[in-house]
Amino acid sequence: MFHHSFRTSRVDEGSHFAEATGYQIDRTKDRIVTKYTYGVALMQLPFFFVAELMTGPGSTDGFTDIHRRAIEFAGIFYWLAGLCLLWRGLLRWRPLTVPAALCVLALISFGSNVFYYAFRMPGFSHIHSFFLACLAIAVMPVRDGPWKLRESLLFQVACALIVLIRPSDLLLVLFLYSWMWLRTSNGVLIRRLLPGQLIIGSLVWLPQLCYWHFVHGTWLHYSYGQETFSEWASPHVQEFLFAAQNGWLPYAPALLLLPFGALVMVRSERPLFLLALGTLLAAVYVSASWFTWRYGCSYGARPMVQYMPVVAVFLWTFMRAREMRAPALRTALLPLIGILCFINYRASLQYTGCIDGDQVWNWRQYVDNIVQAFF
Repeated sequence: MFHHSFRTSRVDEGSHFAEATGYQIDRTKDRIVTKYTYGVALMQLPFFFVAELMTGPGSTDGFTDIHRRAIEFAGIFYWLAGLCLLWRGLLRWRPLTVPAALCVLALISFGSNVFYYAFRMPGFSHIHSFFLACLAIAVMPVRDGPWKLRESLLFQVACALIVLIRPSDLLLVLFLYSWMWLRTSNGVLIRRLLPGQLIIGSLVWLPQLCYWHFVHGTWLHYSYGQETFSEWASPHVQEFLFAAQNGWLPYAPALLLLPFGALVMVRSERPLFLLALGTLLAAVYVSASWFTWRYGCSYGARPMVQYMPVVAVFLWTFMRAREMRAPALRTALLPLIGILCFINYRASLQYTGCIDGDQVWNWRQYVDNIVQAFF
């Protein structure tokens, strides 16, 4: 928008922009077309402005190394800020010691693919949605009573941006609203919140609608073309969860603790347990229904990055459980999971971006990547 006004007449044939991915250069209509919504770009905008100030406003095509590093810094910033907000939000919900809380944040980051999409692929949408989910949890009311206007606005904006960035993450927003209903034990607050949510959601979506109308001539447009959730009847759940090629569990050893946290939640937080588990299962089903469950070159199941705050609820509950039927089990589990998280962290730094070929269960390449990370 700032460099080219979405018009190809301002794009030089040999520029970096003309060779960039994620865009189509339509010179017959003089339009720059992208299938992505503007939510991530909006969140990256402050960092982009810093790069502009460093290079001189408007003096480059916006694709310099300084601009690229600014976007990379944005991803790392939203990762760290998201962890801090998640800590604040979960601490307001249930108290936990600092060492135990840090353990949960480490498990979330390095025991899954969250770190990879913050450090290796920060331009993707997932770490930004992760931050927004953490922000919504951080400002969520703890119990009945007055809710600060600033916090309610932040919650509504976060929910609106989550849906704007990935409409399928409406599941995540429903989880946030449902959890708030459980925490406040009545629906009065939510009924008061919904009109404002609709207004803020409309304002957030308005620039996107204007862009679609400018580029395509219609206010609503499905920009992903043939890429759809076409596998509703036969979702690839098994592959999405367990495959060596981008499966969720092989790249998220922290999930091994989820059943133990679930056992604790069944006894102490049963409604929240059902809500969180239902959200994760629904997210897996929807993601596995995408026309290609692999989601291209990925490190694990990248649509689940933004759902790791939901997983954090299980881990937080597990770490809070002082009285377990087998306390020695937890003592033994944590060092083991810690070692697996460290292996996952090193493997994420080594990973080249893809497991080659169509061999879904190619465990040899999976193991080779880990071996190369250490030797």
